[in-house]
Amino acid sequence: MHKKIVILATESSGDFLGFRLIQCLKKKNKNIKFFGIGGNKMETLNFKSLIPLKKLAVNGIIEVFFKIFKLMYYLYKTKKFIKKINPEIIISIDSPSFNYRIVKDLQSLRPRTKFIHYVAPTVWAWKKHRAYEFSKVYDQILTLFSFEPQYFKKFNIKTSYVGHPIFFEKKKKMQLKKTDKEKIITFFPGSRLNEIKYIFPKMILIMKHISKEFPQFKLKIISVPHLFDEIKKRAKGIKYEIISSNIKKKKAMENSFFAFAASGTVTLELSFLRIPMIVVYDSNIITSFIIKRSVQVQWASIINIIFNRRIVPEYLFDNFTVEKVYDEFLNIINSKKEREKQKKYFKKLEEKLLFKKQNPSKLATELILGNNSF
Repeated sequence: MHKKIVILATESSGDFLGFRLIQCLKKKNKNIKFFGIGGNKMETLNFKSLIPLKKLAVNGIIEVFFKIFKLMYYLYKTKKFIKKINPEIIISIDSPSFNYRIVKDLQSLRPRTKFIHYVAPTVWAWKKHRAYEFSKVYDQILTLFSFEPQYFKKFNIKTSYVGHPIFFEKKKKMQLKKTDKEKIITFFPGSRLNEIKYIFPKMILIMKHISKEFPQFKLKIISVPHLFDEIKKRAKGIKYEIISSNIKKKKAMENSFFAFAASGTVTLELSFLRIPMIVVYDSNIITSFIIKRSVQVQWASIINIIFNRRIVPEYLFDNFTVEKVYDEFLNIINSKKEREKQKKYFKKLEEKLLFKKQNPSKLATELILGNNSF
């Protein structure tokens, strides 16, 4: 008889984690059937998403407000579906606001159903109350970073550090780094429409500067499939290539000389590949105002947070101007010392983001299935 697991991954980064997790869960038990929400990667494993990921790709306070009725419908649809299939385990990945609302309203499924959250909410940065709230509705939390369990264990919820799957890639992939790289500069404007709206226009202007001053560089924009047309529409007047397929994306990243990236998981992917970068971010004026006054950490990039110093330059909100970022680019591109400094710390990240060099997805699988009759 098949066992049922619901996985809720409503963002591109969560889709990657869900993809790796499903692979490991299938190896452990072939009789598991998977349901829920996921993206392109998870769907390659015969996972059928209840809601297309592009419909949930929204963040920011104002942006969520304007889509509140659609989001409420997706919440209702998801909860109704989960109640119908009555799964043994629900695994929510990241997206704490969306997932908490679902899990909170599904507590009636206990004791048959166990509730697990993968990727701890950033209570160390803001919204500390979430640690207590999550302890009331989840049985277990799996964290990507070693400093996170302390924030949840004090509320008596089982919390385990498993590490980040990005840093558990086969070493043979790194051999590509020894070859002569193309002169490629990659741009990562984000995976949500509102990020394209506020971040990409400034990136375009930076690209125009680079095209004029450094014509030897090939400029490549890395997108997600559902934003390809939007990016193409906005990127006019420059020589570029838009990449949305996973295979081409991987090749472009591995051969990049430098990258401009919207703050997010992609910065960890770039650091794993030892690609020097500048991190940027922007949003509408109201969201920016609230975030700047609510966040309690100095840095936005997890790389800088982990080392507690400015390894990667960050230009956020009103500090993100074309002039400042381009000047920083010139400084780094003309200084091998600056580029090597970033690479040196990127190399140290692996030992900080893996638990005893073990496969994070395998560790997560063992913790998920450990106390269940699977």
